[in-house]
Amino acid sequence: WLAGAACCLPLLAGCGKSAPTHFYSLSAVGTPAPAEAPAGPCLSLGVGPIDFPAYLDRSQIVTRIGDNQMHMADFDQWIEPLRDNFQRSLLENLGSLVCAKPLVGYPWPAGGHPERQIVIQVARFDGALGQESALRASWSILDADGKQLLWRTAEYREPAGAPDYAALAAAQSRLVEKFAKDVAESLRGL
Repeated sequence: WLAGAACCLPLLAGCGKSAPTHFYSLSAVGTPAPAEAPAGPCLSLGVGPIDFPAYLDRSQIVTRIGDNQMHMADFDQWIEPLRDNFQRSLLENLGSLVCAKPLVGYPWPAGGHPERQIVIQVARFDGALGQESALRASWSILDADGKQLLWRTAEYREPAGAPDYAALAAAQSRLVEKFAKDVAESLRGL
């Protein structure tokens, strides 16, 4: 009898339910695209490539626990690669801030190269639950020949509000919006 009960224990342990996985996405939080094109020269604009740190190249949401400790959430994940989600959110925000015809992400569609290209290197894009999120990035604006017209670095911080992953994703979305505004301003300054 005891041997039979011992054989059933692993089967019973497998019957428990695991916590459901929650998926998150960045969103464009800026104003919707205006009916009229934003002021400034209207050029074709390409965003990318975007370089992300390796620690963010995963589906799990990464948060900071301290200056030197990180946590990867088991059941709170990005719905798509964070680099792709970041690029899409940035394109949506830029679409309402600059006149770009077309506005495309890297790699470019077949048959053309944009008149202006924004190359981005993200050094940090994370946060601590219930505290704040941070984005540190550098960007270059290149002309159609690949000549660098401008290079900038900036760091942004945004309070997360509630101590959950939905609030963290919302704060990170606001960081992308702030970044988009600075990129748009640097484009207008050329």
